[in-house]
Amino acid sequence: MSVEVVIKNKQLIKKPLTLQDITMGKYACGTSDQYMRNTGEVKEGDLIVYNPKKIGRGIGILPWKSDLKTEITLLANSFSTRYDFELFYDVIGNIMRVWKTKHFEQEGIKYSADDLGRLCEEQKSASLDFMADIENILKDDGHEITIFGAMFPLYVETRIIKRLGIARDEEEYADYLHSLQCMDAYYAIPLFYNGKVKTDTIFGNYAITSGTDTIFPVKPIVPPFANDPKTGKPLECSLYAVSLYSYAKKKMLARVSFDDFCKMADIENCEKHDRMHVILKGISEERLEEMAAAGCADPLEGI
Repeated sequence: MSVEVVIKNKQLIKKPLTLQDITMGKYACGTSDQYMRNTGEVKEGDLIVYNPKKIGRGIGILPWKSDLKTEITLLANSFSTRYDFELFYDVIGNIMRVWKTKHFEQEGIKYSADDLGRLCEEQKSASLDFMADIENILKDDGHEITIFGAMFPLYVETRIIKRLGIARDEEEYADYLHSLQCMDAYYAIPLFYNGKVKTDTIFGNYAITSGTDTIFPVKPIVPPFANDPKTGKPLECSLYAVSLYSYAKKKMLARVSFDDFCKMADIENCEKHDRMHVILKGISEERLEEMAAAGCADPLEGI
């Protein structure tokens, strides 16, 4: 569920949009990687624009390219914060001014600049309605929903979303999503490989580097949209390892099983991040070397 807006440049001499036209000096942006992590870099692809003071879900420019001058599509997701929708219609208004266009299309219906404020309020209200009714929408009274935040995927408890929606608490919801994404930490995802010996075996490998705060999963996660290249179906992986990399020595010190790493890093007692992750404070070089020397077997030996 999302809101799609299309703006067409009707000028005879068409002016390409610049990043400044999108960010207006107050918003931030970055292109998403294949795992929906914001790279902080801008290149052709799905561009995420967000408010750095209130990091929520952001909005999408689909796709961004440097010579965008004929038509642009913008996307705002449901379960977005009030600041996401304010950003959304702010950017729409500025693009209309740059391209000197009188109308934009939202879900195929034409609107003018006079409608921006009203539409923004309607979307804020609709988002709170969705949040309050999340269990019926998902047809599940389960435990979590994956929300694609402006920075990376968030595994959020549905009870939190429902409570904030029922309370119509826009500020607490915005603060909640911001708190999950504003920290300077690496969001760990596994890279997937085929075994060298057992070529049909797929294993996932996380990397931990010394001195780096890491948002680390409490159990292995196949990232959203990760598909098996042979079948095109969602990837299934039952074997996970963690590589211990030393910045000082610029090399991998050891590779251990996911479970062995979690025990050595005391993941159970780390600060909770979201439903599926904790905050693993940067491991010192000395401690990393101790882990590497602990004698844990390489789970990929012979794979």
